[in-house]
Amino acid sequence: MTTLPPTSCAVCKVRASQLCAGCRSVVYCSREHQKEDWKRGHKQQCKCYEIASNELLGRHLRATRDLQAGEQILREAPLVIGPKVASAPLCLGCHRHLLPPESPHRNYYKCRHCSWPLCGSKCEGAPAHVEECKLMTASNFQSKINYSAGEEEKKESAYCVIMLLRCMQLKHSNPSAYARLCALEDHLQERLNTPLYQVLRANLITFIKTVLGLREWSELQILRIAAILDTNTFEVRQPEQRRKIRALFPEAAMISHDCVPNMRHRFDDEMNIVFLAKRKIAKGEILSISYTQPLRSTIQRRLHLRQAKCFDCSCDRCSDATELGSFVGAHLCGKCKVGKVISLNPLNNASPWKCQLCNLRKTAKEVLSRDAQLQQELESMDKTTPLALEDFIHRHRVELHETNTHVLQAKYALTQLYGNATGFLMEELSEADLERKVELCQELLQLSDLFDGGWSIFRGNLLLDLEEALVSQASRMENADACQEKLQQAAAILDEISNIMKHEREMQQIITERQQILNNAVERFK
Repeated sequence: MTTLPPTSCAVCKVRASQLCAGCRSVVYCSREHQKEDWKRGHKQQCKCYEIASNELLGRHLRATRDLQAGEQILREAPLVIGPKVASAPLCLGCHRHLLPPESPHRNYYKCRHCSWPLCGSKCEGAPAHVEECKLMTASNFQSKINYSAGEEEKKESAYCVIMLLRCMQLKHSNPSAYARLCALEDHLQERLNTPLYQVLRANLITFIKTVLGLREWSELQILRIAAILDTNTFEVRQPEQRRKIRALFPEAAMISHDCVPNMRHRFDDEMNIVFLAKRKIAKGEILSISYTQPLRSTIQRRLHLRQAKCFDCSCDRCSDATELGSFVGAHLCGKCKVGKVISLNPLNNASPWKCQLCNLRKTAKEVLSRDAQLQQELESMDKTTPLALEDFIHRHRVELHETNTHVLQAKYALTQLYGNATGFLMEELSEADLERKVELCQELLQLSDLFDGGWSIFRGNLLLDLEEALVSQASRMENADACQEKLQQAAAILDEISNIMKHEREMQQIITERQQILNNAVERFK
């Protein structure tokens, strides 16, 4: 039953009808009273979700009202930001990737106190860098990260200490923030015996306790903070700002994973994380995002989640041996040549696999080994033209059906190459290649409706490629009616793209250009 909103102003109690657009649980008689209520406490209460808990998911967020596609659900400022464990040289003040010096004989600008590379003198006093700089300087530590002309840029493992130190320093500089950090899940016991944590024990602990002199911190305290970061941080990518870092958002960290998620996230210019509904979400529904790639198979996704996030996914897609009827992880049977070989228990990564139609069986080890071979082959291919990927699909057609994960990954890459690769630009495509691009986009869009539908970026990108191909097809047609029909399809798709991408600032110029091209085509064929 739908709960009706109150009818009395939250401030003066007179009859009112102006519903709060955020939580939709209070009403106001005027804009002034809404502002007054916001200041006196509604700001903290105005949410369309609540924190819930159960044995399977632990703490998670669920909707407190019905939500519409595209609606903003949560915006949160980062508690801590910093470099990834291994990072290309970046500024510790503004976190931008460092460009090569103007002269190849010069070095990066170095902080005058601790010698870490920065953009310039203005970043020496950046709030993010000040405290760690004092600590490094007091310990007489000097960074050894330098620019070397002619050498390929490499990722520097020295950055692994920065975000950890920033978290540790919160204990004294911001105790409440430190408490929020410590309340997050760490999965430390599962991580302690991994190769990464063996390295951290050998190098990071020594550096923090001996070199920097922070002896009051125990080894487990330090490693627990590292584990909290590995479990909960989000990768922040802002290409326009040259940023590729990680950030911790305590409330966002409670959002559940699902291989068919109902939300997506982005980052604004201030590096706030923003979550948007990808489809309609019903009141009481668990809010979810995905930490995996939609075109990967169940066993690939579950292994990745176990290694990276230390949990075993049991969502509806993972629980279904057919992956919602898509058979993304299945191979064609080598015996009967018709059936698909699927796991007998997809929630057990060691479960045997069996053909649906005959008695052929395989071990999980055999399936994983073959998948690894195919994945390596796919990743090592020349992806500057469509030729190698088309050859991959053709060569493996007896073993891999049309929606197998490796075939799907190849097809998605092909949608990007047809129309963009040298020798395969849109105006250079043959009729057959152009039709191939359209078919690939349409096929992947059908699958996206299963795994990553609604207002997803994956779907938006596919629609962008499809719209461009349809306009190109229309421009080659001689029949005016057929051309107009094709352009009408493209116009409807572009409207949908505009909705999906309206929050992505970097896409607005592309959408404007596409609209102009479409308008010109419509005018030309009137």
